[in-house]
Amino acid sequence: MSTVVVADVVPLVRVGLTAVLAAEQYRVVAETSSGRDLAKAVVEHAPDLVVVGVVNDLAVDEIARQIRDAAPGARLVVMLNRAPRDTLADLLGLDVDGLLARAIQPPELVTALARVLDGERHVDPALLAGDLADEGLEPMTLTVREREVLGLLATGSSNREISAALFVSLPTVKTHLAHIYGKLDARNRNEALGRAMALGLLA
Repeated sequence: MSTVVVADVVPLVRVGLTAVLAAEQYRVVAETSSGRDLAKAVVEHAPDLVVVGVVNDLAVDEIARQIRDAAPGARLVVMLNRAPRDTLADLLGLDVDGLLARAIQPPELVTALARVLDGERHVDPALLAGDLADEGLEPMTLTVREREVLGLLATGSSNREISAALFVSLPTVKTHLAHIYGKLDARNRNEALGRAMALGLLA
């Protein structure tokens, strides 16, 4: 029986994944909403498979690096809303074994995970076809610094206050904000914060 660690900020997603996996004779040994707790769980349980959705404290590339360091033999599957092809390529370059749409149906999920455990590299065709719901670019592609800026934004900090807190220039803060708005499909601070709250990025 293959062991699995599941991570997602949405409790219902974790419950759903656990139920689907248990029905297929997988054993979920840990679940978490935190990227940092995920790394600890991987070290503690040494699972065969790690399934990661949206988490609230680390970018997916950092998660991939930590898991590779902690458990090089574990298979890593990332579940995305939508992401540009260069982001998918970057994740595959970090030895992510599977990229799946968060909207994937249970039978397709089970098939994809079986292929990954058999040593195949699997990319959900829906991610390549561009036929997913238009929910904005995948928030997990936010960098660690962009998440820091977003956190300060949530406290009501001005651009100048963010600049002082992070020891960066004002133009750099504006660049980070532009990237955050683009990735969250937001036009201004309020929209970005609303989208981030809905996704659990400010939890």
